[in-house]
Amino acid sequence: MTLSVYDDNGQIRNYTIDKKSYKNNSKEEMIFIDSTSKESSLLKLIEVLYGDGKAILFDKNNKFIEERLKTLDLKSFQDKDFSFIYFTSGTTGKPVGALKTKDNLLLEIEQQTLLLKKYNIKKVIVTVPFIHVYGTLIGALYPLENDIDIVIKEHFLPNDLLDMVDDNTMVVATPLYIKSLNKLETTKDLSKSIFISSTAPLYPEIAKEFNEKFQTDVIQIFGSTETGGIAYKYNESEFWTSINKVEISQNQQGELKVVSPFISDTLYEEGFKETNNQIQTFDYVEIVKNKFKLIGRSSQILKVAGKRYSALQIENILENEPNIQKALVYVSSNKEALRGEELNIILQSDENILVKDIKMILKKELLNVRFSINLKIVDEIKTTAVGKKMMIE
Repeated sequence: MTLSVYDDNGQIRNYTIDKKSYKNNSKEEMIFIDSTSKESSLLKLIEVLYGDGKAILFDKNNKFIEERLKTLDLKSFQDKDFSFIYFTSGTTGKPVGALKTKDNLLLEIEQQTLLLKKYNIKKVIVTVPFIHVYGTLIGALYPLENDIDIVIKEHFLPNDLLDMVDDNTMVVATPLYIKSLNKLETTKDLSKSIFISSTAPLYPEIAKEFNEKFQTDVIQIFGSTETGGIAYKYNESEFWTSINKVEISQNQQGELKVVSPFISDTLYEEGFKETNNQIQTFDYVEIVKNKFKLIGRSSQILKVAGKRYSALQIENILENEPNIQKALVYVSSNKEALRGEELNIILQSDENILVKDIKMILKKELLNVRFSINLKIVDEIKTTAVGKKMMIE
């Protein structure tokens, strides 16, 4: 298979990847793979995976994680079984390391391969960094294990991406790229290609617009670093279908529980924690057989007069406004607030927007906006390497 690296100046570097050449080429020391360069991180990832090495992968945009790694006791990991450690911000805001074995990753790729078999993919274009487990799995391991050519570019502009997609191409993307392609005035028949999206919610109306504009499917993958892939759905579908070998259930609060061979056996935060291949998430869901409807992260759902409002749902409403570039919304406890909860809204906008303006916008979509709002306007809402919004300090 071939790895093609496109530079911004139009030059192309081609690598012939032979997995067998990495056998018995492992190094004893653990290496660090960061998000500085897709080309460098992918080449290192291949060397570690097929040379039986070990690596820590992380996003250099997240300074909190970078500082945490400086104090990491690497000797404490020597007896642990893993190929990669993915460091994420975690659900609590503290950096969490998810230890992944080859089996975790390759078992999942077997199932993803079955899901994608009908598309007869010949080329994979990767827009995401490989330091994220989604980039590793779908952007690297899927084509590597199936002998499919890989195309990468450090920074894809929407028009660049559209020009490169042809028949039997799979594009590994994020919701940000799907939104950007929707905004292009030009269109193209992509009915013989396929797009994969993950890392953040892709709202139904955006997926539907993309599907109709380009005549191609978007397969969304739902999961996390710790769990691996949990479920998938097509286009604007409301319900997620659990991936084969993944068992889903709910706790008494209606939050999703996952049992899967893709789950990290060990997690590292302040110390090591064994998962027994099961994780209780904080995602509130409605389950119907092996499918479920994702309501939202339970800690980020505002309950008013019997109605549930997701912070992500409110973000989407606000970002549809022409004078709002980005919105970051989260729920916090406030004893002084009328209902004990407060909706914190951070907007990236050039205009002076007031709380009363926010309430007028939300009234168009929501039945009840009788909740406390804490509003902040900023010049920029920063994002991680995979496009997730970062909290403002």
